[in-house]
Amino acid sequence: MLFSPIFAEKPILMKKILLFLLLTLQLASCQNYNSNNKNKNINELQYDWGVAVNTPIGYPIRFYAAMVGGTPIVRELYTKKEEPDWGNAFGYESTSMDKLPKSVDMVWLSYKEDCFYRLKTAIDYEKVEKLFREGFNQRVPNGEVRHKTYDTIVVGIAPGGVVVLWVGRGYKKITEIGRYQAEKIDLKEPPGLDSHERLIFSKEDREEVLNSDLTIPKAVREANKNKPIPFGLWDSYRYHQYQWFPVYEIPDGKIGDVDYRYWNGEAGTTLYTDFSSYMGKKDFFYLEEPIQKRPLFKELVISYKAESGQKYLAKVWFDWEAVLTAYQEVFGKETDKVTAHLDIRINRANTNLTFQLIGDNGKQTFLEPKTLEYYKLSDRNIITPTPLD
Repeated sequence: MLFSPIFAEKPILMKKILLFLLLTLQLASCQNYNSNNKNKNINELQYDWGVAVNTPIGYPIRFYAAMVGGTPIVRELYTKKEEPDWGNAFGYESTSMDKLPKSVDMVWLSYKEDCFYRLKTAIDYEKVEKLFREGFNQRVPNGEVRHKTYDTIVVGIAPGGVVVLWVGRGYKKITEIGRYQAEKIDLKEPPGLDSHERLIFSKEDREEVLNSDLTIPKAVREANKNKPIPFGLWDSYRYHQYQWFPVYEIPDGKIGDVDYRYWNGEAGTTLYTDFSSYMGKKDFFYLEEPIQKRPLFKELVISYKAESGQKYLAKVWFDWEAVLTAYQEVFGKETDKVTAHLDIRINRANTNLTFQLIGDNGKQTFLEPKTLEYYKLSDRNIITPTPLD
């Protein structure tokens, strides 16, 4: 039987912390990363924040014990059954006013690999604090733009001991902090564990988790059957970044807010008031900023007003292999010497979008989206608004 993931009772929490201390001794670790360290700067600001954990679909993990700064991760079993599975700040355990973390110390079981990992490392506190302090602008459902800040430290755990940390707020604002490498460890079952605490060492539990629809959808299990674990895939999402920028072409129309999600887990929103006309063309829109390397699009949600005055919403999903192949075709091997723009064109009938990647080296290619959905919007729709004039 699969156990409930939430254990909120204080006795259990205290026992988990004691187990963590036992593990620390067991692994001969002597350095203390607790956020209550006496050397901490007492002037550090406090924020309301919690912890969320992501695992790729099909690759569940179970924590033996875990701390983010001085905050323990109480939930044990983590699995994802649907998108988004990488860089999602929904479902955090809890929030509390506390100082931001400077380290993580986590031990977990990778079910698919049948091994334990440990990550004990300092993290980029200055970057985390700067992002929380500066915050960002976000449109709320009534159409107003308000200044918000992050409220979640997101921990992503992938096969091979890969750990990525982000700061996030819900689904729409995710910013990467860094990538870390855990070490495999030989964790032995300590004495004195009760029946639940022994689950992580149970072969029967491992078989049940790997073959249950509650943890891995049947379609995913069948698709992955007899296939090797794609080690390195989640690193490739981060590694493949190019100097490019999107340009939105709306014939005689107006751009609205655009939500985007990259394959590396980062996500955000470009507000329509931040767009400028591209090369002086009134129906070409882009974000005027210095050319920079960026990851590849995974999802786009584009709101706009057509020439007729009708408002639309277009949702787009891209396949990883297809989008990567397109960028490699245009950029070639000299990626640092090429700049490209992705021309996103809406047809006048408002029934289709085309995506053309155009490099300044003369190379270009079309991207075929995996999925494209179109919606007509009325004033009663509760959505991020397009320009209201």
